Amino acid sequence: MIDDVTIAVTMATLESHNHIPGDIERGVKIFKSGVVEFVQDDPTYFRAIVPRKGADHRSVSITFSKDGNDLYDFYCGCTHLTKKHGLLCCHVVATVLSIQGGVISSNLTIGKEYGFEEFVTDKDTAKAMGSGHLEVFATPTMIAWMELAAYRLLEVLISEGQTSVGTNICVSHTAATPVGLMIETKAKIISVKGRTVTFEVSACDGYGEIGRGTHTRVIVDEEKFMKKAQNKKT
Repeated sequence: MIDDVTIAVTMATLESHNHIPGDIERGVKIFKSGVVEFVQDDPTYFRAIVPRKGADHRSVSITFSKDGNDLYDFYCGCTHLTKKHGLLCCHVVATVLSIQGGVISSNLTIGKEYGFEEFVTDKDTAKAMGSGHLEVFATPTMIAWMELAAYRLLEVLISEGQTSVGTNICVSHTAATPVGLMIETKAKIISVKGRTVTFEVSACDGYGEIGRGTHTRVIVDEEKFMKKAQNKKT
């Protein structure tokens, strides 16, 4: 008996994989034509045949992530023949949509962004944070504000009972800002891989950009996450 795993891959996740230009849209059209035939070999592994007009069919195989929210691995005869290995093609897209029964509704879309403005105060300086002795905007504070922008953006997009936790940040702090100036901090979604969301983050003062980089957060069940963390004390 094949265990039940819910396959639910969003369009943002498909778009976040390296793909052939235009093949996301072409894959949707193929799915809507209803020609894809697939079989499930185990909870996360599927094989499919995608017929083509006046041409040989395409053989597709897909292994999904354990939670069913992303692609772990995939193969299509068209990318193999054209030596475009690793690129998502229209046949894989059509197969994913056929397996899960259509496009999954999601608030997570590439390009969504959020920003806020905050004045630099004495408590935000390198001297106050202990990351230096100068009274200028501290790198740890900039990083915290970048994380906050990403957190706030995700918080209004995810389901009740969920939250997000930061797992990686890679930024450069390229210019100094004195106390009293205002910082505008922004976060923009650039990749969605299941529950893993990557942002482009930036910070500017009134004289130009002072920092930029990327930040990754993972969407988690708040109760389960805290229970696992608290178990470390027992």
